[in-house]
Amino acid sequence: MAEIGLGPESPPSPYERLADAQGARLLESLAPFDEGRIAQAAALARSLADPALAHAALATAFARRRARTAHKFGRADQMFFTRAGYEQSSSESVARHRAARFERYARIADLCCGIGSDAIALARSTSARISAVDNDVDAITCARLNARVYGVDARIDHHLSDALRWPLACDAAFADPSRRSARGRERSSSAYQPSLRALLGRAAELPGHALAVKVAPGLRTDPDEIRQACNAPVELEFVSERGVCKEEVLWCGDLARHHGARRATVIDADGAHELDGSNQRAPSTSLQRWIGEPDAAVIRAGLIGALCERIDAHLVDVDVAYMTAERARPGTFVRWYEVIETMPFGVKRLRAALRVRDIGRLVVKTRAFPLRPEQIVALLKARGDAEAVLVCTTLRGSKTAILCRAPSAPMPT
Repeated sequence: MAEIGLGPESPPSPYERLADAQGARLLESLAPFDEGRIAQAAALARSLADPALAHAALATAFARRRARTAHKFGRADQMFFTRAGYEQSSSESVARHRAARFERYARIADLCCGIGSDAIALARSTSARISAVDNDVDAITCARLNARVYGVDARIDHHLSDALRWPLACDAAFADPSRRSARGRERSSSAYQPSLRALLGRAAELPGHALAVKVAPGLRTDPDEIRQACNAPVELEFVSERGVCKEEVLWCGDLARHHGARRATVIDADGAHELDGSNQRAPSTSLQRWIGEPDAAVIRAGLIGALCERIDAHLVDVDVAYMTAERARPGTFVRWYEVIETMPFGVKRLRAALRVRDIGRLVVKTRAFPLRPEQIVALLKARGDAEAVLVCTTLRGSKTAILCRAPSAPMPT
């Protein structure tokens, strides 16, 4: 197993001790505590261990619990986490999907590797030798321990180093810069650590400029601007899992299919589903029998027009990301609801409509609307045994309420 390259002044990480017998007992003692009992768990940890070890144990214990609930990692109960490392780490499914594009490379660097989920996926999905690099001693220690949990530690070399200074003696690289600071999530790529532009500049050191960088899905990215920074073609991929757009990946150089390519990837229990296309304008029409909610990755990728063309649908308004069709085609990239009634938005009018239909269980969805779903639920005070979906949006300048039902049987095609 490759050891971490520590500098002479680098202090040991408490996670080293968390992996021994004493640490295992400490983690076992914290396992029964849920999120509502964090204070009690912290008091117990500090009574059993020194502050550094207690902090590491608490971060790991609660991350394991969250990872189990979210089905984020198959071996969550054995893994080790820093708090920031867990929050930024790619899930096992997402990391595995991304790693597949690296399968032809023999040597791969994982820059800003964090707790090691991407390095592990690269080692499991390819036959490459992996160099995992991070400048946080706790994160890189977790990465090494987690590689051992997954049985790939012999294939990964872990290095405590700066991602901008580590020599790229490899064929391709992946980078996941930190997007968090003491202020919280950073929205500007210049505030990433390292900055996005600095990381993209390292593509020139790789054969074929084969670099991929993970960024926040809400970051404004322009392929031409990114191309200037990495001096290579750029593809944009947006990845969602369980309905949430988790990330955007900037594929550079030989890793890109072609410059300006766009892809929306939806990962579910059946695997990864990919939608390719261009940022074309989607046609619009009046509301029909079905209203569709595109997956978040499709919206972020700007591929609603491509999806409409693929499934013979239209937008209900050129400025609102809801689709409509007379015949709904079931699929991964859009969730359909059957329209019951459409009306101008008004609390009294909606209350009456719900009362007539005995609707008390209501799922509210909003887009281009001034109220949040929970505010609308509180205003309507629905009571009844039936359930429905209420879509509140703005269509051609008018606040509109669309009462729907989710299909309880296979949809007509």
